[in-house]
Amino acid sequence: MPVVVDRHLCLNDNYKRMACRRCAAACPHDCFAANLAVDAGRCTDCGLCLAACPADAVAGEAFPRAPLDKVFADQAAPLALACRRRQADSPWPCLGFLDGRLLLALAVSGGDGRRRVAVDDTACAACRPEVAARLEEIVVEANRLLLLAGRPPIGRDGDMGQTAKEPPISRRAFFSALFGAAVDTVREVAAAGTAGADRLPRHEWFGRHVGAAVFAGETPSPFFASLAIGDTCLGCGLCIRICPHGALTAEDHGTALDFYHHPARCSGCGLCAAHCPQQALTVAHPGRPDTYHVAWRELPRCRSCGQVFQPVGSQPVCIECLLKNTGRNILPNDTEDKL
Repeated sequence: MPVVVDRHLCLNDNYKRMACRRCAAACPHDCFAANLAVDAGRCTDCGLCLAACPADAVAGEAFPRAPLDKVFADQAAPLALACRRRQADSPWPCLGFLDGRLLLALAVSGGDGRRRVAVDDTACAACRPEVAARLEEIVVEANRLLLLAGRPPIGRDGDMGQTAKEPPISRRAFFSALFGAAVDTVREVAAAGTAGADRLPRHEWFGRHVGAAVFAGETPSPFFASLAIGDTCLGCGLCIRICPHGALTAEDHGTALDFYHHPARCSGCGLCAAHCPQQALTVAHPGRPDTYHVAWRELPRCRSCGQVFQPVGSQPVCIECLLKNTGRNILPNDTEDKL
């Protein structure tokens, strides 16, 4: 099976209210059935479904993790990303597995945070136009963010993205020097990753190598999600507890909560919005990279005792009154979903 969906990680298999189909939507060949089973006969190993999954649950035998782990570990080496059509030794049959946040992590993971990276997409337009369009989009946006952060841009077609102070380098010299060092390093571990489908922990890599400070600012980017909390929010805090990455936090002021969103931690999966009892949350793209204040919500008063309390879901009374009056399970029906 060239591509598989890890059911232990898939949001749909872990949360009753999730109906994510981003992998299927990204696939240009309709490889995914209604239950997200993969038709191996249709799959062409483009990798676009891997890049689309917000839970890193889609993996492919042709897209091993080990070469990327090696790249992140060897922080001094420049990096050339090319498919096998352009470079026979490449670990990857196609560059469709790349996404914007992975590119940013690779670009800033060098020892001084200024690793030189190039994406050779020369053959993509003729081979897989959908991959070419995607790479064009993410490289342009990644370079916009890198330049705003004062970092070297990602090169294209073998160009290392030199700054104005550096002499230009020919494409021949680039591949001679770069593949002689970086690709030899990748080749050492390529065989180890072909025995099975390895998960690519993109979110973990981004958090470890990029963090919140690198791309600070208010300029929205499709690489980051935005979050809004509507007036129907009761401050139950289920969104904070359900987020797998701690992307939503709150400051407790006793009678009110201050909500903050941390886009660098957010995968844009939409778990919070899908499970909000009041349907008060909205997750969308693009978003700003830096942490920002989302909402201030005064906590409700218990209908029974009149005290300020933090509700469980849409429960109108505090836990003490609920236990005293009913003696039953304190969780209302709308929070009993599998979390």
